[in-house]
Amino acid sequence: MILLDTSVLSRVFRRRRMGAEERRLQAVVEELMAGETPLGLPGIVLQEVLSGVRSEKQFRELERRLLASFRIVNPGTREHIEAARLRNTCLNVGVGASGPDCLIAAVAMAGNHELFALDDDFRALARHAPLKLFRARNAA
Repeated sequence: MILLDTSVLSRVFRRRRMGAEERRLQAVVEELMAGETPLGLPGIVLQEVLSGVRSEKQFRELERRLLASFRIVNPGTREHIEAARLRNTCLNVGVGASGPDCLIAAVAMAGNHELFALDDDFRALARHAPLKLFRARNAA
């Protein structure tokens, strides 16, 4: 399964004006959605993408689209523990990874999933953990 991060979804589903990079990214996501590989979202990503949507109508529409398009993968106790361990590792080597990013990474690693993220923090995390990052040819 490929898990998508907030950095991807917010650019595809929440941007009002899309530039060339966002259109390329949208094409990649649409291609993935039309493909055979299952797609998912860590629960925290669902929360992050829905946070800050000002209109209830927009909120409901975005919620409907996300739930219809992606499997929600929620962390268990083990993933929370691994996220804490990963954050400690990162702090010890000078990588400023956030708690939510470590949880997203832990969910991806626990399920042996690839993570599709545009955030450089995940590249730094992957240098210190067995995090597999999805690499799209045409992503922004």
